[in-house]
Amino acid sequence: MTEQLNILVIDDDESLRGLLVDIISRGGHQAVPVASAEEGLELLPFWTFQVAFIDQRLPGMEGLVLGQYLRRNNPDMTIALVTGENDLKLERQTRALSIAFIPKPFNVADIQRVIDDYLALAREREQRRVSHEDQDFDPPLADWAEELGASFAIPNIPARVEARIVETVKRCLNDLKSVGRYTERDRVIALSGLLSAKVLGISLPRLSSGRTPFEEYDAIMRQHGRRTAFDPG
Repeated sequence: MTEQLNILVIDDDESLRGLLVDIISRGGHQAVPVASAEEGLELLPFWTFQVAFIDQRLPGMEGLVLGQYLRRNNPDMTIALVTGENDLKLERQTRALSIAFIPKPFNVADIQRVIDDYLALAREREQRRVSHEDQDFDPPLADWAEELGASFAIPNIPARVEARIVETVKRCLNDLKSVGRYTERDRVIALSGLLSAKVLGISLPRLSSGRTPFEEYDAIMRQHGRRTAFDPG
């Protein structure tokens, strides 16, 4: 069974957006369509996208400029520039940024190939994580996590702050459980949220699994061969 990915679709042509959404949805993935680069950028704080299909000719910003931004800030994302321009220089610039180049008109297979490439790379990253072959390293947070609340002693945290931390942590933990949707970005955000809860003395509710969010995080990290943060054992 294919793991569902979150896929950003940016094209100001409504019919092209609809076609891409249809192809992506039929593959079992979540397509999020927008008509401009600005709309796409507004989504980034609230979504973790694994793949992005970007039209080159967008109002206000060229697709390649947006692709450069996404590549710089989302190194694991698979990005494809979809364009009707027959421009060899643009194609060279795109490939230099490790962005796929898809000329219009495209075939369903062209779109599926980009998604399949992401899934293959995600599995390779997972294997490196499990084999401890990558460079990431964490401090021994588990030894000191329980002292954070007492050390900072911050009273009367607003309800909206608690709600935002709970929502963000749950969303990131859900994505981290998936091999295809796992990113180090979500790992850092989830861990930051959990540590913030410790610092602020916020009591996080148990999840549907029956675990606390801290237990869930450690279980997911063991699944991916990463260091746990809250279980010293």
